[in-house]
Amino acid sequence: LFRYSNIAGWVDYVETAGFKTVIFDEVQELRHGGSTAKGKAGSVFARSAERVIGLTATPIYNYGSEIFNVVELIAPGTLGDWHEFLIEWCKPHGSHWVVTDPTALGAYLFDAGVALRRTEDSDEVKSQLPPLNKVIVEVDWNTDDAQSNEDLQRMLAQRVLHGSFSQKGQAARELDLLMRQQTGVAKARSVAAYVRMLVESGEPVLLAGWHREVYAIWLKALADLRPVMFTGSESQPQKREAKRKFLAGETDLMIMSLRSGSGLDGLQHRCANVVFGEFDWSPQVHIQVTGR
Repeated sequence: LFRYSNIAGWVDYVETAGFKTVIFDEVQELRHGGSTAKGKAGSVFARSAERVIGLTATPIYNYGSEIFNVVELIAPGTLGDWHEFLIEWCKPHGSHWVVTDPTALGAYLFDAGVALRRTEDSDEVKSQLPPLNKVIVEVDWNTDDAQSNEDLQRMLAQRVLHGSFSQKGQAARELDLLMRQQTGVAKARSVAAYVRMLVESGEPVLLAGWHREVYAIWLKALADLRPVMFTGSESQPQKREAKRKFLAGETDLMIMSLRSGSGLDGLQHRCANVVFGEFDWSPQVHIQVTGR
């Protein structure tokens, strides 16, 4: 068993170790291919084995073209080389590439025997999982918490409309980040009030968010509930302790970053309630969080 962050140090050994099978769990970690050290090392592991399997609920995070690196790792040549893949399946989107017809590409991979898919809609999965109930709750907006910088927003918006190509892209990203943070902060107190209602009714809750400024409001508003944190700022021992406390019933509230907890298992034995206090830009991330 290796962490992805460690495998680059083992490439010399793996070529002589005689491993017959390599399984990449959360294989989307290698979606950037050879542009990262772990991607290069993953290719060495894959070439050295007779059987290669990739497991994931989220094979890509953003651009559909990321699937090329994942498939190339599992079954090299299935999609041709990079340029053939772009010509056959993709169209440009700014400086990136997106898959023109994801459904057709998926069907091709299934027919080629490269991909095997189990979804919540399949009978096999339905028989093993309870139904997922989604409830949308509209919460109030606290204008006092959202100290918006209207001058900065206006400047970024003008740059998106009238700037150069690179200026437009940078300004759009900054404006998006600014508005996302402002939205999360403005709704943080109302989200905390809703979470308190659930916890005080006896329901353990997994509360998902993204911005540190939002976490700060939640921690202050819910301090008496003794929440534990599982985000990008905690060390591995701290995360293990947070999980232990939550599973042991020492707290009924875990605050988790939307993109933390890959491979985390066990929460389902204690908690069946997830509150998204902030949304991610990728719906697939929400699916992974509910999977926790």
